[in-house]
Amino acid sequence: MTGIIRKSATAACVLWLCGLAGAAEKSIPIRHRFLCVDNAANRLVCVDEGAPSRGWSVAIPPGSRDLQRLGDQAVLVSHGNGAAEYELASGAKRAWVVDRYRDIQTARRLADGKTLLASVRGELFELDKDGREVGRVRIDQPGLNMRLMRVLDSGNLLIGAKSPSGVLEVTRQGKVVRRWALAGSGYTAEALGAERVLSSQGAEAKIVEMDAQGKVMKYVGGKADHPEAGLDFCSGWERLANGNIVMANWLGHLKAQAARGRPHLVEFSPDNRIVWTWADHQAVRTATNVLILDAPAPAGRK
Repeated sequence: MTGIIRKSATAACVLWLCGLAGAAEKSIPIRHRFLCVDNAANRLVCVDEGAPSRGWSVAIPPGSRDLQRLGDQAVLVSHGNGAAEYELASGAKRAWVVDRYRDIQTARRLADGKTLLASVRGELFELDKDGREVGRVRIDQPGLNMRLMRVLDSGNLLIGAKSPSGVLEVTRQGKVVRRWALAGSGYTAEALGAERVLSSQGAEAKIVEMDAQGKVMKYVGGKADHPEAGLDFCSGWERLANGNIVMANWLGHLKAQAARGRPHLVEFSPDNRIVWTWADHQAVRTATNVLILDAPAPAGRK
């Protein structure tokens, strides 16, 4: 009997300690280090909630939308006239700068060191390591009004589009091979295996998961799901290693008074709970994209 009592007491103690640990874990607030693009004030902003003195803000050319982390030292930022690299530690501009184009929406550094730029109407420009143009094609899609592109493992491109509304898979030669239609503007899209995609659904303020036929399987965000959250328009977003998604809540459709008090960034859990928000209306006017810097850069990310 004594042994049973001791075991029961030990088990109870373990459960009690586990409960304390779980409660402590739940009580730890989320603090992110992140970059966001403010395409109203034309600034690149770094915020470190754990060490605010490490934050910075620098002026960038107009028309910026896209962000790509280049290891742990730099970030590639698209501008309306091209793209440039910036130091993550300070925001200082690096030597790699291209500024001779128009209406550039997105920029991606490839594994071989080349860079792809794309304009709003779907011109693709391939640049070598020194920024010299080595190729260009136009996407074969009438009326295209595109936003961001991502590079698939196959080498094809995944493109979020305002028109035709949705997501396009495009070859490097500009041929459209697949389309996922959306009831609302596409902006950022990411592949989930060979058949499914995640995509912004702009005015609905959602990130939706669609199957190969374009059926929405699930989503996070949504104005109707979070009526008190101040959601307005989903532009850029990032999926984290734990499955959460951090969304840029773009407020550019609103007047300043209406935008005040709404969050610039919102983090959703996979079951569509809001677990973190951030806003600073003095530092940022309209956050159009976000890049979380909490962890070391993943290898091979495109």
